[in-house]
Amino acid sequence: MDTKIVKKKSKLKFVLGGLAILAIISLSGVYFINEKKTYNVSAADIQMDEVTQGKFEDMVMVTAQTQSLNSSLVNVLEGGAVKEIFAEDGQMLTKGQPIARVYNPNTEFTYMNQETGIMQQISQMRSTLLELKNQELAQDKELLQAQNDYNTALQNFNLQKRLYDAEIGKKTDYDISTQNLTYQKQRKSIVEKGFSTEKNSRNAQMASINSSIGQMDKSLQILRSNKNNFLIVAPASGRLSSFSISVGENLTNGQSIGKIDLMDGYKMVAKIDEYYINKLQNGIKGILDNDGKLYDVLITKILPEVKDGQFLAELNFKDKKPENLKIGMTFGLKLKLSADTRSMMIPKGNFFKDTNGKWVFVVKGDKAEKRTISIGRENPMYYEVISGLKEGETVITSDYSDLKKYEILEIKK
Repeated sequence: MDTKIVKKKSKLKFVLGGLAILAIISLSGVYFINEKKTYNVSAADIQMDEVTQGKFEDMVMVTAQTQSLNSSLVNVLEGGAVKEIFAEDGQMLTKGQPIARVYNPNTEFTYMNQETGIMQQISQMRSTLLELKNQELAQDKELLQAQNDYNTALQNFNLQKRLYDAEIGKKTDYDISTQNLTYQKQRKSIVEKGFSTEKNSRNAQMASINSSIGQMDKSLQILRSNKNNFLIVAPASGRLSSFSISVGENLTNGQSIGKIDLMDGYKMVAKIDEYYINKLQNGIKGILDNDGKLYDVLITKILPEVKDGQFLAELNFKDKKPENLKIGMTFGLKLKLSADTRSMMIPKGNFFKDTNGKWVFVVKGDKAEKRTISIGRENPMYYEVISGLKEGETVITSDYSDLKKYEILEIKK
């Protein structure tokens, strides 16, 4: 009996011991699961900044260059190799002044063949006109002859009739004159009808041919003027800019080889990061700082094409502009995207590229802990904080490349 009791107690102890071990393992698992990943960093290797509250300027700083307010492109009308250059970049030109000459033997040969073909067609049409005019002359002669023959027959009939009535003439002569008059009258009528019909047809043919010759003459003039397209001339009066070609260089039809600045005023052209392409629009104001003097500018045109991560915007001076402006001068501009507001802010830093502004390390004593935040607008110096941070807190704003997989940082001084 005692032996059975001892066995039961031993079995109970074994079970309780097993449960205790399981409990320890379970608690250890919870501990390791809840433990946050920690990393040691040196204070000298990180940048820490304070969260502040103040006036947030919703603006962007850009660099702009002066250009002529209006300009005209210099385009190549007829492609070919550059044979001669008559002007240089920066030179003042008058409208029609030669800039360069190109040469294209294939195109010139084509022009010669086309010109020869058109001239042959014109010559053939003029020969046809000459034939029609000769036909008209011959028909005029035939009509004149028929009229004359009729008049002669009428005179002879009148004479024979008088003689016959006076019983002097012969009846045979009278009958012959009557018959001849009838014939000449019918002949004259047929000739007149034919003349009228052929004249209308001939006039229509001659009008059509003359019209075709006129079109051919215009084509010939255009063709001959196209030969002048080998000579590139200034499309307007002004200063030649962005011009750089060399003798022997091959140019293509429609290629732009420069522009003529009309020198009727100045505008600013700025390259802006594509981040702002949907934030900017015509009418947005800006400020140009030139030697401590401020000048108001306005965006007048947005060019939406993005190239190398940037797009172009044109700006005009609102009232006054700096003195002694020249094309190609560079200025810094501040563009106001919206009115200033009082906001929570943190200085800009490299942390943003790793977190996209969704979280940040907040410093407390010798530790920094990851915290979710929300960032709104930005300007060249600050991010606007929407939520997650309080004024006076300190955050790490330097690069997070080696830190983003950790949740707590131990800061060693």
